[in-house]
Amino acid sequence: MSFYLDANVLVSLFVTDAHSRTADAWIDSDPGNLFVSDFAKVEVSAVISRQLRARLTSESVARDALADFDEWTNRMTQPLETSSPDVRFADRLVRDFATKLAAPDALHLAIALKHGLQLVTFDERLAEAARRCGAAVVVPG
Repeated sequence: MSFYLDANVLVSLFVTDAHSRTADAWIDSDPGNLFVSDFAKVEVSAVISRQLRARLTSESVARDALADFDEWTNRMTQPLETSSPDVRFADRLVRDFATKLAAPDALHLAIALKHGLQLVTFDERLAEAARRCGAAVVVPG
């Protein structure tokens, strides 16, 4: 099986939060081929950077988390490039008011749908929108 990892799952793998144990256990179950978009990488970096700015972590911890994330994604995942058609698809998803999606979530969903990947997320709103759009969804736990 092949899976697209949403940024919230990725963050939980490298920053201790309420979902970290669940994310680790799901990854340790060896689910199959894992895909991460360049957009998801930016979002993970932004979350870690925001934690540093909010003084929730130190610079050395943030740098280590980013280095671990980069090493892990290079070794364990396959990259996906975000394209202009992905952005246009995300725009269509956001304009469907029933999805209730924010732009980042719509872009993750658009990428997963485009590549026919199962979306892995902890975000229930995104999971529901993905199901409405016909995507296969995994909410670890």
